[in-house]
Amino acid sequence: MKKGFIVALGMLAAGAANAQDLAVSGKLGTLGFGLELTKAFSDSVTGRVGLNGYSYSKGASQSGVDYDFKLKLNTVSFLADWYPMGGTFRTTAGLMYNGNKATLDAKPSTGQYTINNVVYNAADVGSLKGEMTFGKAAPYFGLGWGNPVAKEKTWGFVADVGVLYQASPKVALDATCGAALSAAQCTSLQSDTAAERSQLESDLNDFKWYPVVSIGVSYRF
Repeated sequence: MKKGFIVALGMLAAGAANAQDLAVSGKLGTLGFGLELTKAFSDSVTGRVGLNGYSYSKGASQSGVDYDFKLKLNTVSFLADWYPMGGTFRTTAGLMYNGNKATLDAKPSTGQYTINNVVYNAADVGSLKGEMTFGKAAPYFGLGWGNPVAKEKTWGFVADVGVLYQASPKVALDATCGAALSAAQCTSLQSDTAAERSQLESDLNDFKWYPVVSIGVSYRF
């Protein structure tokens, strides 16, 4: 993520130094808060580089286990827009450096964990934690409204609707054994945790397609 972030900052700085046919946009959407720089290459083609980020937490249940779920959104976008009819309607394609990830911290329900359909007392499990990550290079396709670099205006409205393909998530899930567990019981817990991880990864397979919806305000230099 750091490399993509540095590249995007460099492009933003270079654009600011030569602010011709350039616009900056502030956005809010399913990728979090965003900042974009748009450059006009012709009357019908523009390019964009942007940074997006946000973090939030919530409780969630997957495969019979309750988790504290913390999602960190972090993307750098490199997009091209085509305005087929002139006006404000556009089609968009490009690539995002995808640093989105989620951490999972299991919570015992009524003093117990159910792992791979096996019930364990909370005292027998020191912790059950995991992380969900996605493909770093994520293609994006979408539609949008608003041309930030239109010559007839300074301020404008922008909106995007599309989808980010971030591949099937990869899940890591680790359990630590409580002091009361025997070596054989600890081995069984680790085996059940591995099976739970596989089931969790399967249950989350639909997350490979991430919907992108955003609205914002643009300013043309």
